[in-house]
Amino acid sequence: MDDSTATGRTGAGTPTTGPARTTRAGRATALVGAALVLAGAAVALTAFPAGLTGPDAPAPPAVSSPDGRAPSVTPVTAEAEAALRRLKRAGLPVEGYRSLTRGSDPDRLLGRVDGYRSKLTFEDRRVNGGLVVDNDPGSVALGGVIEVFPDAASARARAEQLQRDALGIPPRAERGYLSGRVLLRLSPYLAEAQALEYRRALGAEPVPSASPPQDLRDA
Repeated sequence: MDDSTATGRTGAGTPTTGPARTTRAGRATALVGAALVLAGAAVALTAFPAGLTGPDAPAPPAVSSPDGRAPSVTPVTAEAEAALRRLKRAGLPVEGYRSLTRGSDPDRLLGRVDGYRSKLTFEDRRVNGGLVVDNDPGSVALGGVIEVFPDAASARARAEQLQRDALGIPPRAERGYLSGRVLLRLSPYLAEAQALEYRRALGAEPVPSASPPQDLRDA
């Protein structure tokens, strides 16, 4: 056997270390990179939920002022609509709902750091509009209002303030229910049993009333 034949056999049995192995290494690196990108996207999605996933779901961050001062406005979200969908799924007779904006909010608290981040009004078909003193569209007396706050403490403070404001004024003695950051305000023209249906739908707790609502349906 001559040297050239031996060399040929040895070359045929030696594993390749050229372009093929380099290509496989490149594919492995690309796969690892793609996995890291997907993991980062998943973290971003869980950090800022698109809608209200529960009463204690984190709120979006406040908008900082360009000069570094404390922010005065916060993002307006659609979280109140998520709460309304829960009421609808429970079969409650809600209709005529309206999502408010900073410009249409009569209380001027929507999108402010000392206010709520989402708000809508709705009507309950069981309320007799002819008996309602304040029957303008959007009035809580026609059905209710949903307000969503940055945190549960702010929602409770707002609920308690509304109760104090209504002291001694039966038509304004609305029922309040809290579910974490969500405040549900209900018409005093709804019977207690009807209000209980809303409470159960949101898994909410009643706000202690400074002026217990009277049954105004026969007033």
